[in-house]
Amino acid sequence: MLKLEHVSAAYGQSPVLFDIDLEVRDAEAVALIGRNGVGKSTLLRTISGLHPVTAGGVRLGGEAVEHAPAFARARAGLAYVPQGRGLFSHLTVEENLLMGLSALGGRPATKKEIPPLVYDLFPICHDMRARKAGNLSGGQQQQVAIGRALVTRPAYLLLDEPTEGIQPSIVQDIEAALGRIRAELRVAVLLVEQYLDFAWAFADRYYVLQRGRVVESGLTADVQPSAVQRYLSV
Repeated sequence: MLKLEHVSAAYGQSPVLFDIDLEVRDAEAVALIGRNGVGKSTLLRTISGLHPVTAGGVRLGGEAVEHAPAFARARAGLAYVPQGRGLFSHLTVEENLLMGLSALGGRPATKKEIPPLVYDLFPICHDMRARKAGNLSGGQQQQVAIGRALVTRPAYLLLDEPTEGIQPSIVQDIEAALGRIRAELRVAVLLVEQYLDFAWAFADRYYVLQRGRVVESGLTADVQPSAVQRYLSV
């Protein structure tokens, strides 16, 4: 289980996150929603170790990792796909995927090769493996970014706005791939998403973040997307 207990974070002297309690169980999908600027991306960065906590704890598989560096969390089974994808545009698709393997470091008993399932989930990664990542469309880049996260064979996958700026047909492909990632790889997913229909079709539970605080949570099966739309409206 990925679990946050009373987590707070700040930028300098400015608090951003306040007393966050959140959990993602094994092979579960959880959606994190809220307006722009409420702290969603900061929360994912805090979980992944790219932003420090000022209070509270982060547990990964029962182990406290709130003070562990990002690379240690990656080796413990956490993968993160940031908003904007974070690809190396001057490298090829294959080189970007191989860069994901560097997160494994010297972890023993791990083969340093791209898992075939990555190519099966995202054929674009195979078909365009020799093309520079910067020359791909936004939807293609997103698939490569998720594929790069999966080469580490994670237990937990953090996704920040994976459908942003992507055409509907590619969104459907990503949704289908994420379903397989959960079912076949048993990977738990924490998803930041503004597109509620996508989030509700995929996630088991949801949290609403407002001004750095969790103000609502529950089962997606019990709540219609329209009931939480107000949290996204300006």
